Amino acid sequence: MPTSVPEVQDLFTVDDVSEQLDKRQSEIFHSIVAKLLYVSKRARTGAQLAIAFLCTRVSYSTEQDWKKLIRLLQYFNGTLDMPLILGADSLAKSKLWIDAAYAVHNDMKSHTGGATSLGRGAIMCKSTKQNLNTKRSTEAEVVGSSDYLPNIIWARKFLARQGYELTENIFYQDNQSAI
Repeated sequence: MPTSVPEVQDLFTVDDVSEQLDKRQSEIFHSIVAKLLYVSKRARTGAQLAIAFLCTRVSYSTEQDWKKLIRLLQYFNGTLDMPLILGADSLAKSKLWIDAAYAVHNDMKSHTGGATSLGRGAIMCKSTKQNLNTKRSTEAEVVGSSDYLPNIIWARKFLARQGYELTENIFYQDNQSAI
């Protein structure tokens, strides 16, 4: 049954009583998640949140995680013909969006998402669990911005080496305290 949304509503919820997958099924789970990670970085950037979460579960995957993976595979099945469309309004102007979800992982770590665009579509996306715990959502936003900053610097240097100097680099942040 194809779906238009890659993740379930309770993606970050971990059921401690869900049965752990057997060794063979766990290896299959790990293999599929690794393959989908590759695809999500190149063609299905909208699935990076679900993939990033499932990557945190490969060492201890459960039946609940398996169901989340099935849902993700249904999304990929339903969007096989959906193209990734990229375009640039200007190679001198980039826009960046960063956001963090505070303490959503089982170990109370936050999750960061970021995207970079030159006009149409995101040329770079990142969705990852933060490496440290934060005390409040504002701090998680700042850590998320710091985590995404190397991508912005790399993009600027890459474009400069191609002969396109960025004259405007707009950074969008939705947390007023972090701004």
